[in-house]
Amino acid sequence: MPNGRPILAIPEGTPITAGDPQGRAALSGPPFPGKLTESQVPFQPWAREIYAYRETNLYEPYIRCKPSGVARPFVNPFGIEFVDMPELQTMYTFDGNLHTYRTIYMDGRQHPKDLVPSYYGHSIGHWEGETLVVDTIGFNERFWMDREGMPHTDKLHLTERFTRTDFNSMKFEMTIDDPGAYTAPWKTGFFLRWTPGEFYEFICQENNQVVDVTGPPEQGTQRGLSIVP
Repeated sequence: MPNGRPILAIPEGTPITAGDPQGRAALSGPPFPGKLTESQVPFQPWAREIYAYRETNLYEPYIRCKPSGVARPFVNPFGIEFVDMPELQTMYTFDGNLHTYRTIYMDGRQHPKDLVPSYYGHSIGHWEGETLVVDTIGFNERFWMDREGMPHTDKLHLTERFTRTDFNSMKFEMTIDDPGAYTAPWKTGFFLRWTPGEFYEFICQENNQVVDVTGPPEQGTQRGLSIVP
């Protein structure tokens, strides 16, 4: 920008996607400085058990047409796009999955005292040099934080840091502070890359089907499972 601030959105509207075209490897892909291993994550016992269960039962709310929160939109195969509107002191992220959007207020406001929990929570942002820092509270418990099923509660306080390291790359770091699911705050992150293309039509509807994601690929067949929304 003329004022020297980085542009997170590409003018022609190119979506941003994770390093793996299917998303799953993004949280365990390129080395991230100081990234914890699974055994180092400070799970509470109940949260560790749920996480272990979800690792082999990947029927997350996302496949039932529910919005995704926290890091999950950044690791789906449909992309996500930043839309910066400085004249409104607001930034948006648009999810190519369900075509939902998240509002990030950049006008210096604070979080409201009484929030109705939601999928995206209430986000306020500010710039620290070339890094966009986003602070979010007010999440509900009806989504997975990532594709692997990292659990959370409505006590989650999330801090995200977005740094565009070059034209094609962005560093995404988040601090997870959730005393309902973890014994201490912890950090993780990954790198994203820009890829050409535009959002395409995506429709979720009643009686949507999901394939069996646990069957061995050598079987060559996919078993349709009816999922109740």
